[in-house]
Amino acid sequence: MLHAKYNDEHLNISLRNKSFNQQRRQILQSVGVFFAAHSVSLSAEVLNQGAPTNSEKTTLAAFVDVLIPKDRFTGSATDLQVDAQLWSLAESSEKLRQLLAAGCEWLNQTGGPPFSELKYKQQYKLVAWMAESDWENVPRLFYEIVRSSAMRFYFAQPAAWEGLAIDRPPQPLGYSPPWH
Repeated sequence: MLHAKYNDEHLNISLRNKSFNQQRRQILQSVGVFFAAHSVSLSAEVLNQGAPTNSEKTTLAAFVDVLIPKDRFTGSATDLQVDAQLWSLAESSEKLRQLLAAGCEWLNQTGGPPFSELKYKQQYKLVAWMAESDWENVPRLFYEIVRSSAMRFYFAQPAAWEGLAIDRPPQPLGYSPPWH
């Protein structure tokens, strides 16, 4: 019995690692495709990025919390460290790092205080505008890539399932039959 439980736990860990690596590859491919398909002009500072600045970290954290706010069941994106996962992923992708830098720079240059200091309603309106903006510009690229990646990172964690009618990710095992 103990051996079976160990094998089940080992299988679950292996499946989670495999799933994370597949998600990571999909995210990096998406970033590459967007940069290849859309000629995005970036400043020299954005092209030569190292570790994220405090301003970038604060801005991205505020942005992902607008995308995935805290509710009565689960924490926000930053509560589940989605922002840290995005920065970690960007360490292995120069293009993603550039996109995060450009998006954070854009968010902070909207004519007022930095994005993280805006009231939530103002942040929400700005993010909603980004979702409808032109695909060939940084705001929409940033919104789409970060949103997609943040959702994957967030819902890959059991802590995000509280209050939902699931107790595990539906894949790779499939959905439970409707009579369960």
